[in-house]
Amino acid sequence: MPLFQLRLAGYGLLVIGLINLLLRGAISPASFSSAPARLTLAHGLASFAPWLLLSLALIFVQGNRQRRTRETLPVTLLHRLLLPLVVGYLLLVPLMVRDAFGYNSAAQGQFEQQLALYRSGSSQLQDKIRPLRTPLEVARTLQQYPNISLVADPADSADLLKRKLAEALRNGEAQLRGRYDDVSRQRNQGLAQRTLESSLVCLVVAAGLAVLRLQNLSLIEASGKPVSFYFGNDLLPEHAKRRRRRASNYPEEAFPNAWIMAEGEEEAEGSNAHRS
Repeated sequence: MPLFQLRLAGYGLLVIGLINLLLRGAISPASFSSAPARLTLAHGLASFAPWLLLSLALIFVQGNRQRRTRETLPVTLLHRLLLPLVVGYLLLVPLMVRDAFGYNSAAQGQFEQQLALYRSGSSQLQDKIRPLRTPLEVARTLQQYPNISLVADPADSADLLKRKLAEALRNGEAQLRGRYDDVSRQRNQGLAQRTLESSLVCLVVAAGLAVLRLQNLSLIEASGKPVSFYFGNDLLPEHAKRRRRRASNYPEEAFPNAWIMAEGEEEAEGSNAHRS
């Protein structure tokens, strides 16, 4: 397959990867507002890494051989972006780890707020029924809180209802904590697995981009030319039609044959004229 076709495939893969990255909404002003949003952005960039690595490898294949003139600007720009990309993917690893811990701390803080609200409501309810003396008064008060699961008997005394209420509130707090522990365990497992996976991908793509940049630099240094001049030199020759079109603007014979005739040919032509 000709090299320019491989490079064309590289450009196509790069554009497709960018479209997928943008349409998923991974890159937006809101992506930097919180730890979960930053983690989503980092995972999106990690998912974009295979597209990036493969497309750049195809674009820079075989150095600067058989390259179109119109490629000079984009290829030079992509080459200069290799170092920022390497540094960026390396920095994603500690940033993801930091945001993963931050996300877990934020979730823990939200649960502590919910637990504090539950304890405050429980304390207010117990303070409300403490001065009540009859079971009917206690039962009427508890009817205002249908979410409390309390098994009451008509023969229960007011003190017994109060004890049952305290036990129900303790059970409710234990259930709340148990549900949080289950959700937290699943969240931490998924968060750790995805952070590890994205971190390894970022390290691999950073190493691949670094090797690709070193290969480009070795070719540029061997040519002895600046980067922009290197990618603008030794390009694919123009098409035959274009060459014929440009040649039609000039005479077919730029110089008369007599101007470039060798001396031997001139002497031979003179002797033939003398004999005749």
